[in-house]
Amino acid sequence: MARKSFLDKFKGDKSGHSVRDSLTHVIRNIEAVLNTKSGYGYFVRDFGLGAYTEKYGSRDLLKTLVEEIQSEIEQHEPRMSEVSVELKGRDSGLWLHFELKGVVNDQPCKLRLSFHTVSGLVRVEESA
Repeated sequence: MARKSFLDKFKGDKSGHSVRDSLTHVIRNIEAVLNTKSGYGYFVRDFGLGAYTEKYGSRDLLKTLVEEIQSEIEQHEPRMSEVSVELKGRDSGLWLHFELKGVVNDQPCKLRLSFHTVSGLVRVEESA
């Protein structure tokens, strides 16, 4: 069986993979993008999160983080459109919790995104 070309991997899903398989790949890519720190681990200078660190200790920190997460997803995950990110809360384990909404394969989806405020680790999973 022939392998897909690089660009074909980003086109609409015509290979028989289910919508759930596509969403799994999207989630994995979003995690990879958001767990990359700007200036490290990729040949594109502004790839990954990092601008929010300039706002530590300011009121603009959360606003900047939400905007940066949304921008990175819009820019580096072409299979998801109509992206919106909203802060939902935090917990005692120093995690911020976000709701990520978008459209993948013409289907609306809702994901949970968790950001650890100390390590910068990002987890993404499908909402129940």
